[in-house]
Amino acid sequence: MAQKNNVKMSFFSVDGRPNKGGINLGQAKQMMNEWLQHRNVLEELLELIDDKHIDFKPWEGAMTLGELALHVAGWNDVFVTMVKTEEFASPDVTECKTMRDVRKVVKDFTEKTKATYESLTDADLETENNSSHPKLQGPKKRYLTAMYDHEIHHKGQLFMYARMVGVKEVPFFR
Repeated sequence: MAQKNNVKMSFFSVDGRPNKGGINLGQAKQMMNEWLQHRNVLEELLELIDDKHIDFKPWEGAMTLGELALHVAGWNDVFVTMVKTEEFASPDVTECKTMRDVRKVVKDFTEKTKATYESLTDADLETENNSSHPKLQGPKKRYLTAMYDHEIHHKGQLFMYARMVGVKEVPFFR
């Protein structure tokens, strides 16, 4: 616990755990760092998947492995951009023929999303949003919480896909 002007201050990450070192990074920066930990693991996981599995899907009607990875990256960029613009527009996702293509598009989206995230201020996060979705109404940081949940949910699915196509050793989830 840090102390400033005789006031005890605790710094917590987005998941409620104490922030390492008690350094106040700012809410936007902390949230970005928490997200990046998950995104980096997603990128590591995708490195383990061969081209022959790009079209794997565990059931009829499911997204393919490649589509699911692109879905996570593209839509999460939309959530972060909404903090700045309030515009809910489908992401422009390139069609991929190989896992190498998928990995490149995911990395490109990671850099784009990170750059947008870095432009956010704590004031941006506390500004009321214009969402019509009841679970997203409130401060704009709810868009980021939804994005974070979306990343984790689909990353979990991708871990299952990877295991189902024979990946033996997967990275630690975070």
